[in-house]
Amino acid sequence: MKSIFTNKIKLFGAFLFLSGLALGQAAAEKRVQAGLTSNLGMNLLTMGTTRMESAGIGGNFSIGIVMHSAFKNSKNLGISTGLDFDFATTKYSTNVPTFYRYSDTEILKKEQSGGTTFVLADRDQKSTYVTVPLMLLFRTDFIGDFRYFGKFGIRNSFMVSSKFNDYGQVLGSSDMVENNNMKSSGEAFFYQGSIGLSAGAEWNFVGSTCLMLEGGYYYGITPQYLDRKDNKRTLSTIDSNLQPIHYSNQSTMSQILIRVSLLF
Repeated sequence: MKSIFTNKIKLFGAFLFLSGLALGQAAAEKRVQAGLTSNLGMNLLTMGTTRMESAGIGGNFSIGIVMHSAFKNSKNLGISTGLDFDFATTKYSTNVPTFYRYSDTEILKKEQSGGTTFVLADRDQKSTYVTVPLMLLFRTDFIGDFRYFGKFGIRNSFMVSSKFNDYGQVLGSSDMVENNNMKSSGEAFFYQGSIGLSAGAEWNFVGSTCLMLEGGYYYGITPQYLDRKDNKRTLSTIDSNLQPIHYSNQSTMSQILIRVSLLF
């Protein structure tokens, strides 16, 4: 009796193992995989000026599509690309008295006249990007239902829109107020590039459909803001003689991202 029970356990185990191999084979035979993806992560700022500082970790959420394509002569090497819509937040606070002039929701340049003067204390920037990652893909063979991978490459992000939610005072008032949805055209650099690497696992759970989980770090290599000519700048402070000095914010943005994808 014990021998019969043991044989059944062995047969059941063999069935599960062979089923895993069959599922892994279905996905392994596909040279191109594509599907839906979502990122959740943190934005980390490196400042290039002492007049402003990072006010903590920002957030990043994205949705889009992902594609893996193996090289013709190797199923373990390939390219990972896709299209992400990123919704990013970054946070700043000022280290020196900082002013700008505005009219309605438009932040005015130095060369523009009029407007109301605002004393800036804290700023949350909310930006939308279209991102095209281009990564080299290195992956193992399937081990049962799973295979493991690493990626190295660049994320190319192109700004679609950007708005500021500012906290501070209207000059001459003692009340702290919010200036929300403020716009400053031409201040942010429209292209954001970052080099990074990621690693993760792919689970072939039915047919050739796979669930993928990966984590990565991407180091920002391009400035977030343009260092514009003096008459195009929007921010100002004062020197020891109480004379205005106009300046541009300076920072780069790195990211830690967790990606979940469904590949077909």
